[in-house]
Amino acid sequence: MKKKLFDYGAMKIIVENGKEKWQSTSRPFLRNNDDLEILNRYNSEIRGIYNYYYLANNCNILNSFYYHMKESMYKTFSSKYESTVRKIIQKYTRDKIFRVQYEDNRGVIKERTLYHGGFRQQKQARLDFADNLPSYHATQSTSLMVRLKACKCEYCGETDNLKMFHVRNLKNLEGKQDWERFMIARKRKTIAVCNNCYRKIHGNKK
Repeated sequence: MKKKLFDYGAMKIIVENGKEKWQSTSRPFLRNNDDLEILNRYNSEIRGIYNYYYLANNCNILNSFYYHMKESMYKTFSSKYESTVRKIIQKYTRDKIFRVQYEDNRGVIKERTLYHGGFRQQKQARLDFADNLPSYHATQSTSLMVRLKACKCEYCGETDNLKMFHVRNLKNLEGKQDWERFMIARKRKTIAVCNNCYRKIHGNKK
């Protein structure tokens, strides 16, 4: 558990009164990901270690792992938005569950929650998870590359040679233009767009 938290960059050891103490940390390399990508990553890592150990009769000790991962996620969101952990919890939590809203490709607003199913022992093994140590591939953390390789404009859906359009701060967008509202809704400072959309956006900026 300790090694996994270190591997994920979600924890550090501090010394207080001569004793070691675990302390959750933010993960700066996730700051440029959107809210849903950050939440998906934490969910994948939490579920991954639970799926590996849920046959153990003491798997409930993973509550400690969960606590540090949850605190790390709060701090990562706090770092991303230059806010406090308390404000992040207040903004995203409803009915004591951390939630992220997002818009699907049909424009429908949906919601995804942080894993909150507990860590009870499961007595029946699932062969698809057997001996499969939890891991997280780099595709989510390099989501910009994933979106470019999809060869599909995020703004209009056309396939073309894509470019990355970037703004420094979402808070500076006024929401007057369609592309501004698009980025604000997704809470992303970077989107992959085709040549036509790239020219239109820059034309509107001017």
